[in-house]
Amino acid sequence: MKTVLVLGATGCLGSHILEVLREKGYSIRATARTALKAEQLQQSVHEVVVCNPTQQETLTPELVHGVDYIISALGKSLSLADTSKTCFHEVDYQGNLNILKLAQQHGHIQKFVYVAAFSGEKHPSVAYFKAHEDFARDLQHSGIPNAIIKPPALFSAVLELVPMARKGQLASVGPGDHITNPIHEHEVAEACVHALTSPDTVVELGGPVTYSRMDLIRMVGKKVGHYRKIPQVPYWVANTFLPMIKLVSKSLFEKAAFLVAVTKTDCVAPVKGQRRLEEYLAEHV
Repeated sequence: MKTVLVLGATGCLGSHILEVLREKGYSIRATARTALKAEQLQQSVHEVVVCNPTQQETLTPELVHGVDYIISALGKSLSLADTSKTCFHEVDYQGNLNILKLAQQHGHIQKFVYVAAFSGEKHPSVAYFKAHEDFARDLQHSGIPNAIIKPPALFSAVLELVPMARKGQLASVGPGDHITNPIHEHEVAEACVHALTSPDTVVELGGPVTYSRMDLIRMVGKKVGHYRKIPQVPYWVANTFLPMIKLVSKSLFEKAAFLVAVTKTDCVAPVKGQRRLEEYLAEHV
């Protein structure tokens, strides 16, 4: 039975990766930053190691001993409800790099699968995309066989709009006319696990339906009974506030800069998924 080390196992995508790995009969080792999070994982994995990938002093060679594969969904949350002060470089880049170095020095890894972001190379000045692209580049030059999984957005990201919809606070940055095709996290998880033993090196995958940003906002609003007109925040207003946000919180600034950037361009990945967002919202909202 092959052993897979899963990073980011406590996140939404991570939980689906664990589910697929169990279905396929893998032995699962996962990391957790706290004893409480480790306890939450106990029923889902064979072994939990309490450590913080962003803090190198918490990592020991034993973490990668006996590991055949690594799947990393490790990354800082984009949720505005997340109050952690770390930046994307610290988590998405440095945290993953610390594990990669450990694997290079002390492991015998057959493949390292990393979840990055579709079209990240088009946004080198946006911290979220840059952290993903920088680590993906280092992984590709590491000497360890690897695969980069690149979805445009997960269905779960759309759920971030639900609390705002319930408060009547939905708004669009810009006209919301640019398009994307989000994908169910379980289908991304399936792609991650498939990539462990396939020759794939880069997998770009999106959902079956393309929506404008405004379509997504209206869909969530309708789901919670919010039928009022969606106000549009002009880009010049958003760009005026970004430097002010940076003075208060670098973490919040990086999230806001990401949210503004993705509204300015189309982000449509090759269609690989089959599950529909409408059904997902019906289940979760």
